[in-house]
Amino acid sequence: VGGGWGGWGAAKALCESGLNAEVTLIDALPDPTGKTPYLSKSGKPVEAGTRGFWKDYPNINALCSQLNLLEDEVFTKFTNSSFYSPDGLEATAPVFSEATVDSILGGIPFVGGALGGVLNSIGGGAEEPFPLLPSPLGQVIATIPYFERLPVADRASMVGLLLATIDCLGGDEATQQQYDRMTAHELFLRFKISERLVNDFLKPTLLVGLFKPPEELSALV
Repeated sequence: VGGGWGGWGAAKALCESGLNAEVTLIDALPDPTGKTPYLSKSGKPVEAGTRGFWKDYPNINALCSQLNLLEDEVFTKFTNSSFYSPDGLEATAPVFSEATVDSILGGIPFVGGALGGVLNSIGGGAEEPFPLLPSPLGQVIATIPYFERLPVADRASMVGLLLATIDCLGGDEATQQQYDRMTAHELFLRFKISERLVNDFLKPTLLVGLFKPPEELSALV
């Protein structure tokens, strides 16, 4: 089997299955772990092999625990993710689980300071963890200060996601079923999310996180 995450997972499952067999990992790269820098034929760095994963993956955490590996010793720190369009860098998303009230709301023009003050008065201080919000609303809010090119008007259209979240989570089962019958794409249209916000951030986020475009995802998800 190959030496990527899927190959390692398959090898582990086979070893735990009780089969009387030896499992060999075979990969095209001499070092599939990602530890060795890999360059293309033109000399450019290429992300190849088992390079990293998003936080948090309970199966990987459990595997490290099972093998008595200290994650701080075998993994580097989590880093920001960059989103690119044909025009260049669009946004740099922070490590969401490490975001604080000040790091997020402090960078939002006009209303950030006021919202931060409200949250601080309720929960503690500027360094308090940012409240957990449903996806992709949480990702959008956490990334707003880091957009490089997205106009303020397009950023402001994400208020529609907030309205949809309140309506869905605050509604009864019938309301949630209505959202489940709706695609995420239809949700974006209904709540007037800007086309640029969808194409430059929401759609890439869903493709990376849920492996589906908004046209194939339930709005309830």
